[in-house]
Amino acid sequence: MYTPRGFGLSEVGDIEIFPHGDELHLFHLTLPNHDVVQHAVSTDGLTWKQLPDALRTGDSGDCDDDMIWTMSVSEHDGQFHMLYTALARVENGMVQRTGHATSPDLIAWTKDTKNPVAQPDPRWYETDPAITNMVSWRDPKPILIDGVWRAAVNARENRGPMLRRGCVGLFTSTDFETWEVQPPLFAPGRFWDLECPQVFTIAGHWYLSAGIMEERSQRYWMAEAPAGAWRQPRDGGILAPKGHYAGRIARWKDQDIYMCWHTPSTGEADWNNAGNPHGKYVVAPLALKQRTDGTLACTSFDGWSALATGDPEPLTSSARSLFRDAAVANWRLETAVGELDFLANSDDYEDFRLIATLTLDAPVGGIGFRIEGETGGGYFLEIEEGSDRVSLQKWLGATEPWTNRPTHAWREIQSGRLRRPFAPGTLLPVQMIVNGPYIEVSFDGEVLIAELSAERTVGQIGIWVESGTVSLIEPVVTPLSRPRHS
Repeated sequence: MYTPRGFGLSEVGDIEIFPHGDELHLFHLTLPNHDVVQHAVSTDGLTWKQLPDALRTGDSGDCDDDMIWTMSVSEHDGQFHMLYTALARVENGMVQRTGHATSPDLIAWTKDTKNPVAQPDPRWYETDPAITNMVSWRDPKPILIDGVWRAAVNARENRGPMLRRGCVGLFTSTDFETWEVQPPLFAPGRFWDLECPQVFTIAGHWYLSAGIMEERSQRYWMAEAPAGAWRQPRDGGILAPKGHYAGRIARWKDQDIYMCWHTPSTGEADWNNAGNPHGKYVVAPLALKQRTDGTLACTSFDGWSALATGDPEPLTSSARSLFRDAAVANWRLETAVGELDFLANSDDYEDFRLIATLTLDAPVGGIGFRIEGETGGGYFLEIEEGSDRVSLQKWLGATEPWTNRPTHAWREIQSGRLRRPFAPGTLLPVQMIVNGPYIEVSFDGEVLIAELSAERTVGQIGIWVESGTVSLIEPVVTPLSRPRHS
């Protein structure tokens, strides 16, 4: 997890990732001022080193003298190019245009004297800020196709129902110097805005991804060619877990990675050292996997091994259950109808990766971690018979402020969906990564949960079940260190 340093409520905004050899460069906005594009670099995708700021708002009268919004970085003819969103004070920041800057080394950036290089064309796009209090033309992201740079941009059509004019605009160039605005690349007539749009390809298939403002979801579409037509995939088109938004995709170290900012689904950070409890955070990359039908799934980033502090070791269960003190076999727990019990290991773990196979022959059960045995509190994954839903819940103790009596503090933190409804007895390969506030859970190799929560940071690991049997086959745990940013 990464967030910029600073006083008060400073937080990360939209990001761009740019692979350069073994390095991954992160460019990001810093909120709330929107006056700087900050820059960091990583060699493992998890630990970041801050570099000099890349870009700042311009002088009075410049097209970017009010704010800078989302940017992208590309390489063309041995030079690096940044396209960014420029807002000017003369229009009270209500009109968005595209600015351009260049760099020989990704560090020192020079703005184009011809800025802005692109803006919405009234033939196809809204250009009057009076319609929605702004002119949308932001988050440019180009891709080189057959010698032409095709830049996708968040825009709005100039026709149709006002609430559903959001589209992916398009402008093109062969040299990054002269740009020509084109008709929309994708105009579904469904959404208000499609933020941070990006066209990309994996294994010969074409994809388009964007953040849907009104849903705060990351969606994707498929096509046979980069010009479309774009269709919603059969899996529903949700690309990333809830709270992951405005992401970028890049090919780095033989992985197609997705990175974004994340806001905790509870609305605020629940760990003690959060500088801004309502802020956004850059979380660990997820890797995109293409299924056999061409749809996409998020999988775990393979760089976590860099944080291992020891070799993987078998996780051994206690001889008796935690809640009912029943004698148990190794990692097999059975309860009577109407009873719930928990089987845990003996030691506390803080940051770890767990790999195992879960079997559940019961109406409901799952895995727990950061468990505190005396209260039965901690974090719980819940799977239900006949449902495709996986729920991550935080169940901790609390004190009533008006009586000082002990009570509960329960909350569902995030949920995800299995590929099919769960059938009792199914073998479910599971991987869990817990690192500081970051919690990631994969079933059958696909990430279903990726969330931030650390109200409790240490405890036992185990399995739980109600009215049936649960087993954990060959559980292996690897202790992890936390990234140390500089």
